[in-house]
Amino acid sequence: MSKERAIQAINGKFSDRMPIWDYPDSPALGEKILKRNVWDEPYQACIDMYKYYDIDIVNNISGSQFEWNFPLVRVNGEAEIIDTPECEPYKKVFKPVANKPYRSLYDVTGMKSRAGFWGYGPTLAINKYAVNSPEEVLKFNPLEHDTFTLSERIDFFRNHYKERQDSVGDSALYMGWYYCTLFMWFVELFGYENFMVASLMDPDRFNQITLQFLELTKRDITALCHVDDMPLIGCHDDICDARGPMFEPDWFRENIFPHYGEIFKIIHDAGKKVFFCTDGHMMPLLNDIRKFDIDGLAIDHNNDLKTILEAFSGKIVFGGFLDPSIVAIGSFSEIDAAVQANINLAKHEPGYFFSSGSVNGHVANDKAEFYYECFHKYAKR
Repeated sequence: MSKERAIQAINGKFSDRMPIWDYPDSPALGEKILKRNVWDEPYQACIDMYKYYDIDIVNNISGSQFEWNFPLVRVNGEAEIIDTPECEPYKKVFKPVANKPYRSLYDVTGMKSRAGFWGYGPTLAINKYAVNSPEEVLKFNPLEHDTFTLSERIDFFRNHYKERQDSVGDSALYMGWYYCTLFMWFVELFGYENFMVASLMDPDRFNQITLQFLELTKRDITALCHVDDMPLIGCHDDICDARGPMFEPDWFRENIFPHYGEIFKIIHDAGKKVFFCTDGHMMPLLNDIRKFDIDGLAIDHNNDLKTILEAFSGKIVFGGFLDPSIVAIGSFSEIDAAVQANINLAKHEPGYFFSSGSVNGHVANDKAEFYYECFHKYAKR
């Protein structure tokens, strides 16, 4: 009943146990519990892992040939895969493809990636951006590069999400997901240094570029809202790192936050719910984020979960695991205590989804298995 469990939580209702948004993204663990070579079908193996651990909601199937960090889809097989023994399976499985689902700005601008080992799919990082300098950022016009129509995007998203939801069936809800809500367009296409310098060199020109990206986001979010059987859409922007906001808060208040309302309104007008997702320490921006017209929030361990739950009581909250490194390097008793403490902190909130993002290819099998055993033991209601 995992899909139903997720839907109940989204609607503020308790179910038989606390729901979970997590990624058992470890090929070694997969081979142990599925008792087969996961590299024969990494996509299906990833789905089978979700089912095995009764994961309730997902936004990615990492064994796919593509990295679906909408809107900049990247083909795993086209990345420069690091030459290490751990990466050999990826070289054999992930190849360049003849027919791409569409040409994103990643392709149009000639961007390149490198890939390393992490889980069922390679972890990609940009090694060639769309620009080479802040000056080139200020000459960039997004609307000249992206020429898709709304109807094309509606067709694409409908097909993509139907295929993904059909893949997981009733075992999980496949949520809507938009990675580059606004801030991440700059990060992904330009790189931090180029875009940060450009934004300070010529704020007026940079604002014009921001408005063009906003138009692309609004078009894609509108297309996403045409997908049936999708009650929830996540809007992702990593506006913080582990130390805090990437810019001074006033910069976000002037350049980013005023535009979020337009995006979130599209989702609400379509009768769907929206949550905002950022990595990093976002506590200095908590009061600003509370003013967003959103139905929930996704955070990581860099934030105070107790404060977040108080601020968003009655809403959807994803994540905030106390210390995800415990799963990788902690003792079994420390794993048990951390999982129990997290669940006890959030068990009164029906919209809370447990999530640590901890189980990847670098976590020992016995630690990963014990972590999920602890979750299922303490998450019962």
